[in-house]
Amino acid sequence: MPASVYDTALADAAFVVFDFETTGLDVKRGARVVEIGALKLARGEVTDHFLTLVDPEVPVPPDATAIHGLADADLAGQAKLADAFPRFVTFAGDAVLVAHNLPFDLSFAAAAAAELTLPLPDNATVDLLGLARRCCPGLPSYSLGNLGPALGVVNPAPHRSLGDVAVESQLLLTFIETARRKGEAATVAELALLSRGVAAEGVSAEAAVAIDWAAAAGREVPIVYAGRKGETSRSITPRRVKNRAGVCYVVAYCHTSRAEREFRLDRLRLAPEG
Repeated sequence: MPASVYDTALADAAFVVFDFETTGLDVKRGARVVEIGALKLARGEVTDHFLTLVDPEVPVPPDATAIHGLADADLAGQAKLADAFPRFVTFAGDAVLVAHNLPFDLSFAAAAAAELTLPLPDNATVDLLGLARRCCPGLPSYSLGNLGPALGVVNPAPHRSLGDVAVESQLLLTFIETARRKGEAATVAELALLSRGVAAEGVSAEAAVAIDWAAAAGREVPIVYAGRKGETSRSITPRRVKNRAGVCYVVAYCHTSRAEREFRLDRLRLAPEG
């Protein structure tokens, strides 16, 4: 993803708000995608949409059907992942990807790319859940089902992809306006970091996004880290990002030291390619 995307003013950025409905919560335990929905936004308006059912090629558990209403009969004969996911990637282009509880959807996107031997996407990303916690402190729950009513946004089809992204798109625009009004975010980079609970000063949004994609895919990332003894080159496989006492840390397996380590995000940068 070109660095210029991160420098783009929010008013000029293109966003794709997306949602995967699935057979389960954990892709590592065999959960599969059954529906992909997305809305493309530019200058505060919806400019395009994407929607497809996906045949998971496995039975849909009853507890999953109870949530989104999609059963085996609804999905039989629908598009296979090999057709649906590349079309979604083409639809998204280089837009900023936005999801509620971003790590969940990234895990399915990364798994789909791996299954189909496609390049891992590198789009800039924003976690709507993180923005909600920042912009609406004190809510009893930050689930999408609670956020919509709390902010007066009606979901036309709860737990279906296009219904959920319709709500998420309106919430995104609200949170962007709130962040701009408070002076917390004016660019894609600042919004991406804000959604992760990270202060923009001294932190690379590009590195934060790359870390999240790598964590979703279980991939190694070459970094340069400014430690107590100066800068060192390392290779890490990120596990997760956490905040402690106002500082953001990347929990990762460090292949250089062959142990799990924590790295301050404000001291980390991506190693130059090549």
